[in-house]
Amino acid sequence: MVDAAAAYGTDLATRCSPASMATVKSQLNNDADGSCADSVTRAEGLMFQAFRRSGVVEGVAGHLDKRPPNFPSLPVRSSDVPV
Repeated sequence: MVDAAAAYGTDLATRCSPASMATVKSQLNNDADGSCADSVTRAEGLMFQAFRRSGVVEGVAGHLDKRPPNFPSLPVRSSDVPV
């Protein structure tokens, strides 16, 4: 089971954009105590925002070219920058 989890984590790290993973983590943190309906509504809005990011083009291109996508890194955050 640990091997499967590690393989899944590697797959996420190589095939998912850092911006999308950050959005998922944020939603999990922000919606943990909310209703399912509110979470679905928020997820739909976040999905439409994600479709406008440049990572979508690279993700599709990587898939069509049968190669790992080359997503841009997220900017570095510091404690001096409000979240």
